[in-house]
Amino acid sequence: MNSDLSSTLEFFQGPVFRFSFALMVLGFLRHALIGGIEMASAFLMATDRKEVWAKLGQRILWFLFPHVLLQPMGAGIRGWSIYHTLLSVVSLVFRLGAVIIPAFMVAHVYLWERGLGISWPALPPGTADAISFVTIVAGFLVFLGRLYSSVLRKVEPAWSFLSPLILIAPFVTGVLAMHPTWSPFAYETVLLLHVITACLVFVLLPFARLLCFMHTPVTRWVPQAAWHYTPAVEEIERTPTTTPAREMVPA
Repeated sequence: MNSDLSSTLEFFQGPVFRFSFALMVLGFLRHALIGGIEMASAFLMATDRKEVWAKLGQRILWFLFPHVLLQPMGAGIRGWSIYHTLLSVVSLVFRLGAVIIPAFMVAHVYLWERGLGISWPALPPGTADAISFVTIVAGFLVFLGRLYSSVLRKVEPAWSFLSPLILIAPFVTGVLAMHPTWSPFAYETVLLLHVITACLVFVLLPFARLLCFMHTPVTRWVPQAAWHYTPAVEEIERTPTTTPAREMVPA
């Protein structure tokens, strides 16, 4: 192996990988903390607890089958219901594969053991290859399916259509690294690309919502799903301010 390539690979497998993984963990912890605080606040302040559970159900539904919530919001999705249902199913398969392979592939389990000091059972090589292929195909189908949907082209940001391809990249390079005879490039080059794309995905996961089918926030189409609403806030907003401006200036 070329010495420069070897040192570059070692750098990305070491400091860059640890940094990107730590950033991903901290980003997800931030989301969990904010979501937990919002959920607890809504549960404690709500006059009707059923409404809180309904809002939680809306958010879960938005993550799994968002078209169910888009349809009554007048997003023009009625004629696309079956299409988007199938696309949501393919997207779920894609996202499950994107989680299973990094966590349970033999080579990855070894890396987790070396980096974290803990280990767990790994998938058999044949099973890991099959799941990788399914994930890659599902990712391409999600990319093409989202691009074909006129509804999603209207409501989704343009950058979000590239997210399946970004998430596929580590799987394609990983398969080529596991089967060097399939690759037109040198093994070390493919392995370096695999590590770089994996680090990129780690960094983007908590911030770019790569594992979400809908990148548009749920509150854009379903405003009542926002946790911060309470009757008291609405009452304050409807009450005109009668305090003279001079009395609002601190002494």
